[in-house]
Amino acid sequence: MKNPKRFRVNYLAFAIPLILAFLSWLYFPAVAQWTITNVFGYTPMEQAANPVWYWIIRFFYSWYTFVAIGVAGVWIVAAFFARRQHPEVKHEFYPMVSFVVPAYNEEKNITCCVNSLFQCAEKYQGNCEIIIVDDGSTDYTYEVAFSAAKTLHNQHPRIPCKVSRHMMNLGKTEALKMGINKALGQVIAVVDSDSEWTPYTLKRLVDYMLSNGKKAVTGYIHPKTEDIKDNFIVSLQQLEYSQGLAIDRCAQSLGNCVLVVPGAIGIYDADLLRDILTETNIRSVTEDSEITLEMHKRGAKVGYLNTARSDTHAPNVLRSLWHQRLRWVTGWLHNTLDIHVDLFRKKSLLSALLWYSFIFEYAGAFVDLAAIVAFPLLFWFAPDSLHFAYNLLVFAAYGLLINFVNQAIALKYAYNKFSHNGLLLYTPFFPFLWLINVFARLRSVIGYLFGSRGTWHPAEHS
Repeated sequence: MKNPKRFRVNYLAFAIPLILAFLSWLYFPAVAQWTITNVFGYTPMEQAANPVWYWIIRFFYSWYTFVAIGVAGVWIVAAFFARRQHPEVKHEFYPMVSFVVPAYNEEKNITCCVNSLFQCAEKYQGNCEIIIVDDGSTDYTYEVAFSAAKTLHNQHPRIPCKVSRHMMNLGKTEALKMGINKALGQVIAVVDSDSEWTPYTLKRLVDYMLSNGKKAVTGYIHPKTEDIKDNFIVSLQQLEYSQGLAIDRCAQSLGNCVLVVPGAIGIYDADLLRDILTETNIRSVTEDSEITLEMHKRGAKVGYLNTARSDTHAPNVLRSLWHQRLRWVTGWLHNTLDIHVDLFRKKSLLSALLWYSFIFEYAGAFVDLAAIVAFPLLFWFAPDSLHFAYNLLVFAAYGLLINFVNQAIALKYAYNKFSHNGLLLYTPFFPFLWLINVFARLRSVIGYLFGSRGTWHPAEHS
């Protein structure tokens, strides 16, 4: 039984980043002024600022200070406590697991995917089966999958592997339904066909599910590419995933409120997942978030485990990345503002997380856009333009330092290293991906207001 006093003391740690944010907000202007005077040797002109100009500056300064230090720090603390709740536990009984792999035009990746699942099944103490569903591919996905299944089953005879197909493309949800209807396991593991699980991923996910009473569990996704020249865009996504998964999604698991069990890695209670797909008309382009939110509606606990990992092929060109982000954002809007809008009205941690998402991610995107537009005008109307420029320079350097610290912690949580494969060096370039996400949110919000509910793009990876 946990010590209540220790519990309360531990959770006082959530106040630390908020205090640091307040102290930074209070004293950084003085530090910036000292730097401008003593380092750059510039003395500002004594001139009163326009009140409107002044309050716009104060708003942006306050917003970015509390978001970068206070809000980000709270997520880091929550992820820290969530990570401490995952002791490794061995069980006497392990349920049968059915891997379900929906595939569409993945002839290049399906063999590696299925091979990784056979490796997972060999490390797992219970029974496993693998079910591949070719969703009407126009390439040789079915033939390659069938050949891989036969070859790998000969090498691992205790693991059956079936390959089914749709004669035409019906969509990922229908492929999932076919696979789950054929599944015999008490646990369903859903795996995108462009993803590969590390050998102990299944065992760790099931251990965590059984020990913590979860109905679904997801793990860490590592974006990868096999082409060195595409490394820049994929490396930025690796930075993004370390923040979004190893910190944010891990923190969500502290309250059993993980918002998305993504297609690349996830295990589910088979009966619950089958009921949802049978009773619910899954209609968004982000079926994984729709299914997860439906699980929350039914009172299911959803968790996350950092040590379970899936390597997935990430978009390696801007066009594919752009279409992926449009689908993600539009699907999320469709799920939260239409299909599951009633979740906002519940007095729960889940509702708070949904409100947070809209305030800091969607409304925050419009704040970012306003900043992009406003700062040239603020520079033009500044009482002392050079002094304003020096302040921006100092604040940008300070912001970069904060980002380095936050990113180093994210990489430590994700890969157990503060700079996995030199990823920390890409931090100064992260604003490039940030801009893509900002404009994708803007484009998706406008499209959603005009009736768009999103679509899949042929070249996109999920």
